[in-house]
Amino acid sequence: MYKHNPKLEGSNIIDCVPQKGPCPNNCNQCFYNRKDVCSVCKGTALNPMGTGYCLKCEGAREFLAFYAGHEPNIPSIEEVGNKIVRMNAGNDSNNERELVIETAKKYKHFFFNTSISRFDFPGPIVFTANPKEEIPAQLICRYRTDKVPDNLMYVRLRVSTSNLKYVDEAVDWYCRKLYVPVILTFMAYYEEEKIPKKVLAYYAGDIYPSIEFLDKFGVEAKELTCYEYKVRHINSYWCPTKEFMSYVLKRMKRVGGRLVTMCGSVDSNWCRDCRNCEVYYWQTLKHMKEV
Repeated sequence: MYKHNPKLEGSNIIDCVPQKGPCPNNCNQCFYNRKDVCSVCKGTALNPMGTGYCLKCEGAREFLAFYAGHEPNIPSIEEVGNKIVRMNAGNDSNNERELVIETAKKYKHFFFNTSISRFDFPGPIVFTANPKEEIPAQLICRYRTDKVPDNLMYVRLRVSTSNLKYVDEAVDWYCRKLYVPVILTFMAYYEEEKIPKKVLAYYAGDIYPSIEFLDKFGVEAKELTCYEYKVRHINSYWCPTKEFMSYVLKRMKRVGGRLVTMCGSVDSNWCRDCRNCEVYYWQTLKHMKEV
């Protein structure tokens, strides 16, 4: 039975994951590839033998982590209807790419997702340039002879409190030099100990130097709260605050202008309130037909 991603409820996007097993990229805090989480004990009493049955709930197997178990999750033609199929949420379209492409071809509208610099797919593609968010992003088209792929929808950048320098550099490259749209995806953490410890300070409304810098010059600083624990869709996470997201979006727009936006908005994480993928899909499809 097909398992729907609750984040996509009410949108024109539907997920498809044809591969079996976890994604080999092992991106930090990837919800799709985390272990099964019991809706009662929140993962504190899972069977250590690896069966997945919750000891506290006596085998009820009530899990919140959608796609957990890493089985293929392929919607039928009827379930898709007129929606756009997003290939490989929680995996990579360059992992078993022949299987991915053949599965996608049975649908009328589809796009691919990858964090590997190979873009020869028969449809639009989203490129995650920094799957390991704490290192510099991959910069495609490093040489003058390179050409931006015609099927590139946008570049996705993972954002945390400690990688903003790298995100600055990537936005400058993709937006100012290549005129490629960038969408910021803010990291959320279900493992509190992995939240970056670096903290920004708030000063003068629009400037966020480090606390150390302000202390050095005797300037009183207000600490910027970057993460808060709350329910996002159906699960509880350490999520970025509105204040932090607003600051980052303003900062990146100063670098990349209107080509920079974010996944969702500061007020909503639901795809139905975002529509970025839908808009860029149709724009890219039109561009591909013109070239």
